[in-house]
Amino acid sequence: MPLRITFNLGEADLQHFEAVAQQTQANARQLPAETIIAAARDILQSAEGNQTAAFVRERFARLQAVIEMATDADWLLSEEDRRRVLNALACFSGPPAAASPFSAGLLDHAIMIELVSRDLEHDLDAYRDFCDFRKSEFTNRRRPGVEQDLQRDEWLQQRRAVLQSRMHARRKRALEAAGSSVRRLFSLFGL
Repeated sequence: MPLRITFNLGEADLQHFEAVAQQTQANARQLPAETIIAAARDILQSAEGNQTAAFVRERFARLQAVIEMATDADWLLSEEDRRRVLNALACFSGPPAAASPFSAGLLDHAIMIELVSRDLEHDLDAYRDFCDFRKSEFTNRRRPGVEQDLQRDEWLQQRRAVLQSRMHARRKRALEAAGSSVRRLFSLFGL
């Protein structure tokens, strides 16, 4: 029988995660995108080698999705959107735990992933829809007898434009409707 546990992040908790995000993002500003992404992948791989609770594994699957979104050559994020994703991934690009005043265990990383993925919720939804579309269209257009009136890049570009426009509209509505603590997190991650 599953047991549901919920908890609230208090002011001190939010300050801790803000400090982690600010420090790691400040350090990451001098790093190329590939280094930030590689550091996030390292965090992901370290979690895969451990026996972790389902809660933690679910959060790390979200980190995997953010990494895929940042590295997918077909997704082609605008510079502003790419910076948002890299700012989120920068939260996992700090110095090794032994050298950091913000040593993070798997649970701390899982909580940070939760915060980041909430802020990237609309981005991740749009990206998942894009991946589903790409997979189904690729399959449909490869069938014999189906007319291929658009080249792959054209039909991906059309769908990407629709989904990214939807993503921006939903993000704007969510930010306008959000309370002060949510707005605080959006500004924290540069989102």
